[in-house]
Amino acid sequence: MFVATISAKTKEKNFPSSHAQLLEEWSLFQAITGLSETGKTLEAEALCTKGLKHFPEQPTLYLLLRQVQCKSLLQSHKELPDAILEELRKAVMSNSTSVTAWHWLAQVYQCQGMMVAAEMCYRKSLQLASQQGNWNGKLSSLLRLAKLALEICMANISNDHWQSLVQEATMEALKLSLCPVGVLLQALLQYNRKMGSRETRRMLERVVYQLGYPETVVSVARWYLLRHLYAKDDYELIDVLIGNAKANGDVRTLELDKKLSAATSS
Repeated sequence: MFVATISAKTKEKNFPSSHAQLLEEWSLFQAITGLSETGKTLEAEALCTKGLKHFPEQPTLYLLLRQVQCKSLLQSHKELPDAILEELRKAVMSNSTSVTAWHWLAQVYQCQGMMVAAEMCYRKSLQLASQQGNWNGKLSSLLRLAKLALEICMANISNDHWQSLVQEATMEALKLSLCPVGVLLQALLQYNRKMGSRETRRMLERVVYQLGYPETVVSVARWYLLRHLYAKDDYELIDVLIGNAKANGDVRTLELDKKLSAATSS
């Protein structure tokens, strides 16, 4: 209905054909994305297929169709056949100048446990963003690359490459912006390396008590800081941290406190 309305309006207003097509394509993408995000996968797929009949030379629409088709498969965490993975790679190659397309393919590979392939996709997106002067794309690629490497480190996979990658990517990200996520990822790498060290506490506190940081970021740091403080039996700082958690409505950290306190008392 939304797409049909836009199409009718462009004809009424006698827009130039190129402008009208861009507007119709935009409305189609919005409609498909909306359907997909609300769980209406079959409707989204049908609209994609219909759209490709009108715009057969639109590679972004082809990629969107593949994303919709694979959404439920990826959420199921089932192993995808090589043939499907190759189709997804081809869809991204048809949109090879899109930073977000490479991000998506990296996430597909990551879901499949193909971490090196995911790293290569993020590096490709970083290269593209740099060439395009895309500041947001570059920062996003660096943080995604660091997060990927950190998740591997946190899984206790012993490999200096991934630790070095977290450091390298976060340092480059922080050169672009003093982003809270970059600071958090560095603190979590330190936690993973030396959970009980003073430097770990300092780096996590830097995130927890820094004014202006998003609560979503602070809450993660708070949760790990609490684990660190219990490991050190530092009950004075635990009380301060729990006061901070209560003041910010951090239910997850308060629940962890109850569990750790009960385990300590037993």
